[in-house]
Amino acid sequence: MHPALKYLLVGVVGLVALLGLLVLLAALTEHRPDPVEPVAVSCEGATTPLKVGEPIKILSWNVQYGASRKHQFFYDGGQAVHVPIEDVKETTAAIASALSAYGADVLLLQEIDSDSARTHRINQGPIYKKGAGAVCEAVTTYHRSPFVPSPTTNPLGRVDMGLQLLTRSAPLAKAERIQLALLDEPRIVQMFNLKRALLTAEVPIEGWPQPLALAVTHLSAFSKGDGTLAKQVAQLRAWMDARPKDQPWILAGDFNLLPPGDDPGRLAAEGDAYRDPVNPMEALLKDYRDIFGDAQLDPMNRTYLPFGFPEPDRKIDYVLVGGPIEVIEAKVLREHAAISDHLPLVATLRIGPAPAPPEPPAEGVPPGAP
Repeated sequence: MHPALKYLLVGVVGLVALLGLLVLLAALTEHRPDPVEPVAVSCEGATTPLKVGEPIKILSWNVQYGASRKHQFFYDGGQAVHVPIEDVKETTAAIASALSAYGADVLLLQEIDSDSARTHRINQGPIYKKGAGAVCEAVTTYHRSPFVPSPTTNPLGRVDMGLQLLTRSAPLAKAERIQLALLDEPRIVQMFNLKRALLTAEVPIEGWPQPLALAVTHLSAFSKGDGTLAKQVAQLRAWMDARPKDQPWILAGDFNLLPPGDDPGRLAAEGDAYRDPVNPMEALLKDYRDIFGDAQLDPMNRTYLPFGFPEPDRKIDYVLVGGPIEVIEAKVLREHAAISDHLPLVATLRIGPAPAPPEPPAEGVPPGAP
């Protein structure tokens, strides 16, 4: 055999062996969550149950893993992968300040980095918990890998990103992680990719037979109409349908779906991300209540801002409610457009029957008279 050919053959064999070793390592370290897993609940300090008839404030927010809006990331057509540490610290502090200012009783957060190379392995969860003044939390991961090799020119590396449920004073109990359907993609890609999930928990309600059921999620992006979103929405429906009739519940998150009637074509090339043959949100919003009711297409309720946009151009984030819950007020906090590519959704809700109006005084009896 010619020496050059021999060296080439040795090189090819070595490369194949190296790739095989990397695949084996990926398989051994892959995050493989069970279909349903218990999630630890942590509470620090005194807790107070929610009360029937009293308003509660909630907030749902995809915080874009504290990455700031200064960079156009590779998955959005840019080049950025890792974020300068000063930008991470500035952004996480801004998020914590926004959470403190709003003072929500219940927070449902998405894209919380805890041990990711791209954000300098800063554990963001405690920063947001402190900012919110929360006493209880439940956290679960939905993207964990010791090394993500893409993009090939600048690998993402270690990543650990999750969902976070927080309560400011109410106790949390019975938290669970429900695994959602995976993208229809090669198995080797799935090893490194996101394992989307639904994080659920319960909050006791004083004077009500059922606890408040909470759920937060972040459905798949870039599914390209492969049916994944329909499967994931079916799993959300299964959770909602399993709630007892007299149980109030809240399900919030980034669904990566446009509201019915919104034309993906108006988003030009970005509209390709929403090309499911049938939009799963059509049936979902027909059967369940969103905090914005029929105002899904109102520009003031849009939540997502592409890179470089000063205003949101679409709604892909939702807060669904069910059972004995009254929506008193709901809005998108547009003043936080400089923090994340998603805007926070907030609402004031009332659990249980609304307080009865005071009885009018009898004729001839002054108000307040015994």
